[in-house]
Amino acid sequence: MSSTFWTNTIWYILLGISTLVELAVVMVKAKNRQLAIAFYLTVTGIVLTFETTILFFLKAYVYYPMILKNPPRPFDDVLAGNLFSQFSVGASALLVVVLNFKSYWFFLFGLIYGVIEELFMDLGIYRHNWYQTWMTVIGIPLFFWVVKIMYVKAIKRIKPAFYYGYIFFALYTCNVITLIWGIFMLFRLQDFNTTLISDPEVSRLYGALGHFYLLSISIMLMHFLRFKWIWKALIILFLYAIYYIGYKLNIILIKEGWFLSVATISIFWTYLSVLIIDRLYGGLPKKINNQECDENKL
Repeated sequence: MSSTFWTNTIWYILLGISTLVELAVVMVKAKNRQLAIAFYLTVTGIVLTFETTILFFLKAYVYYPMILKNPPRPFDDVLAGNLFSQFSVGASALLVVVLNFKSYWFFLFGLIYGVIEELFMDLGIYRHNWYQTWMTVIGIPLFFWVVKIMYVKAIKRIKPAFYYGYIFFALYTCNVITLIWGIFMLFRLQDFNTTLISDPEVSRLYGALGHFYLLSISIMLMHFLRFKWIWKALIILFLYAIYYIGYKLNIILIKEGWFLSVATISIFWTYLSVLIIDRLYGGLPKKINNQECDENKL
């Protein structure tokens, strides 16, 4: 075990354990566990989308978890530390809304995360560039307030336009974080071009986001508009074709001999994710769902 485990990594692991404890409490106390799981995926997707802006584009801060010893790129270790942080924030948000905590808990959690942030900086395992701790202390209660409103709407049945948004953000967690980065990139099966723009990490991110948007939007349309099988087949063939073009143009970098496997897993993982998340949320209200099917059936 390396020396950095006890100076850096252990603190992120403790943060991860606290996240698991919060999620376990939610699963025990929640009246609708399926909804809680789906909503957690959505909440973390929102948090991670926000993080995409301030971590990649605005360079707000840097993490030093020393978790990944030989990552494909050094920035992957920074991203791993960020994920521990953001999954923790998502779990805390889920905890306070599912258990219906009083509003003053929102501010208390803001202070707790502010203390954790200062502790991590004192330990030298996290650094601010331009970001400040007071932003976390203020931002956490505001975020929890938004999450509470979203959760109430989820319980009362979400309107279609918002429902699709809930699914989309949940897919961000399932696709970009779990599959694209957590499996394909870290195991060096797939990556994205780092020379499209001057910043290699942002260039890589553009490729990953383009990949995600293309798959998620296409498959969500295919699923929710209830296309006939012939149209589904054509859309899937279109996705394979775009994947192949990106591969040939070196926008998508795939390990030799793995193109068909990676493309197939990406497409059908996304499709399966949409099906599962839709099922966890309980689907659209029957009346609305049937009306949309009649109007949009091809």
